[in-house]
Order: sequence, then C-alpha cells, then structure tokens
Amino acid sequence: MEGRRLILLTEVLLFSVFITILTLTSAYFEPLTPLKVIIRKIFPSFVIILFFLVLCFKIIEYYHSQILYQKKLMEDLNNSLFKLSSELKIEKMLYNCLEILIDFYKGDIGMLIILNDRLKNFVSTDIITINLSPIVEVNKVENYIYTSLSPDKITFREEQKIKELIKKYDFNKCSGIITLPVYSEQETKAIAIVGISRKSKREFIKDLDSSRSVIEVFLKHLNLELENAILHEDINIASITDPLTDVYNRRYFNIRLKEEFAKAKREGYPFSIMISDLDNFKKYVDKYGHPMGDIILKEVALLLKNSLRETDIICRFGGDEFAYLLPFSLGEEAKIVAERIKKNVQNYKFLSDKLNEDVHITLSIGIACFPEHAKSEEEILSKADNALFIAKNSGKNTIVVYGEKGG
Repeated sequence: MEGRRLILLTEVLLFSVFITILTLTSAYFEPLTPLKVIIRKIFPSFVIILFFLVLCFKIIEYYHSQILYQKKLMEDLNNSLFKLSSELKIEKMLYNCLEILIDFYKGDIGMLIILNDRLKNFVSTDIITINLSPIVEVNKVENYIYTSLSPDKITFREEQKIKELIKKYDFNKCSGIITLPVYSEQETKAIAIVGISRKSKREFIKDLDSSRSVIEVFLKHLNLELENAILHEDINIASITDPLTDVYNRRYFNIRLKEEFAKAKREGYPFSIMISDLDNFKKYVDKYGHPMGDIILKEVALLLKNSLRETDIICRFGGDEFAYLLPFSLGEEAKIVAERIKKNVQNYKFLSDKLNEDVHITLSIGIACFPEHAKSEEEILSKADNALFIAKNSGKNTIVVYGEKGG
C-alpha cells in the first residue's frame, strides 16, 4: 500500500514539474502574452504529458505489483522450504511437500507418485495422496485443463500412468489439473499432481503462468532437500548395519533391545532373545581361507533373515555370532523359529558356486524370554548367552531354552 502511494505521489510531482517547466518556457519566449492564452496554447501538451505519465506509471505500478506478488510467493515458499528442511523423515517430507503445493495453488486434492528407487526404500507406499479415494465410476466427462510444469521431464510411460491415476481417482471434478515433476539432471524422482476446482479456467492459467518461475525454484530446492534426506538416511543405516552381512549391527540391537524391553514391560507382552553361533566355524576359515569365510557369513545371514518372521530383528553380534529379537514370543514360539533356522542352515550347501565339494555347517542357539526368565535387558541377554554356552557344550547343532538341559 505504501508503495502505491509513493508511485502516485511521484506521478503528481512529475506532472507538476513538467507543467511548470512548460508554462515557464512558453512565458519566457512570449513574455507579453497573457497567462490564459499561454495555458490555452499549451493545453494539448498538458493532455499528452498527462496521458504518457499515467501510462508510464500504470506500467510501473503493474510491474511493482508483480514484484510484490513474486516476493510474497518466494517468502511463502521459503517458509515452506524451512519446514521441509526441518523434517528428515523422507515420507513425512514428501507428504509435507504435497500439502505445500496444494495450498500454494489453492487446490483441493493431490497425489505424489514416487519414481526413484532410493526414495521408495524409505516410504511405505509409492503413491501419497491427500483428500483422495478410488472411485467406481470412471467414465465422467473430462472437462478440465491439464498441464505440466515441465512436460519434457515426464516420459510417455509416466504420462500414461498419470492419466490412469486421474481416471482412477476423482480428479474429474476439477477445473484444472497440474503435474509438477521433482527432478535432477539425471532423473525425475517424483511427480506431484494437484487438482484445482475453486478457480475458473482463466484464473488457473493466469496463476500458473505468474507462479511458474517461483515453483521451479521451489522444486529445485526440494530436490536438494530430498538428496540431503537420502544421504542422512544412508548414513543412519550405515551406522546401524553390519557392512559384511547387511544385517543390523550390535549397536542397533542394543538400542532396540532397550526400547523393546521398556515397551513390553509397559504394555505387558512377552518377547524372546535368541543368540546363535556357528559350530566349528574356525575350522572352515582355516581350511578355505578368510575370504571364503566372509562368503559363508554372508550366505548364513541371508538364510537367517529369510527364516525369520517379518516382526523379528536380527543382528550380527560379532564374529560368527548372531542375535535375534522376537517380539510377542514366548519360549516355545521362539523355539519353533529356532528349529526352522537350524534346519535351513544344516540343509544348505555353502560355497556351492565356489567349490566342487559340498560344504555343510550347523549352528547352536540359546534362548531366553521376558518375563519368564528375566526382569531386565541385561539379564535376558546374559541368560540367552548362558543357554547358548550350554547348547555348544551339548553336542552342538542344538537349541537350548534357558532353564532346560541345565540352562
């Protein structure tokens, strides 16, 4: 508002200056001419000057309003970017991004299609939606404007998928649909779709054109934020993952054990701890060498992961020792899982693509349970380890639940 007043004041002052100069100049060259005659003579010039001043200042006012509008858009999106940068959980960041885009365009519904495989590792679904649900009737009249911010960043296959999703979900009620790809130089990571129904088609096109440059800046920053979030997740995963076997490491297991114990104690459900150790593993390392020993450990880890339930957690405890956390499991239930693990390992042919001979390995497992055997995380871990010690000294390839067989 102050800017407009300043422009109007400048316009009045300039007009006054021009008229004064014009009047004084005419009076100087015609000193004996009455003022009324001078004014009558230069009146057409007054009109022309006024017209061009008004025209110039209207143009200035228009561009001033556009600059203020762009400034406001940038401030809003800058606040949005700050909100995004404070969130390192990728799924939440993507949801926030979709909310921001819907709010920005004053849309009603939205969808985010995740294309990048690395992003998919950190989200529970490939399609994030807001205010959307599948519809049965898909043959509505398509009377909407459809446009894309960067159509060259969307492949033909992706375009077909977008059209299928527009038909599957209730986008037909919108007057305008815009697709906004989030991309880097190498690939398109995700595509946002925003449906707008509270604007006329004319308003939709006008707003789209005026905000294009600002949204492009926002999407570029969003791409950088996603890269940072992926890097953060990769570092976090590396800090809790054993690099050789690709299962969790002891650090993560200790954290989860503490969390799980507190939760089980608070909510009153059981859980079990298992610790396994390969029988005579050193003999195989001495016979085939350390590189082959590493391959055996990788194969064992994959076998163990595939033998567990979805809710179970496995980690490499150190050397050839693995530990397992089994929520909602009593001793007998844990023993069933242990039997499956033991059977799968002893029946597997290790190094089958490296050696011509059959290599078979067995393992022993110790089990302890909460609240049956222990009242703290240190105690349950110690008793599982004690059960493993008894299993190793009972002929190996054995499973011992704490309290059984002298455990």
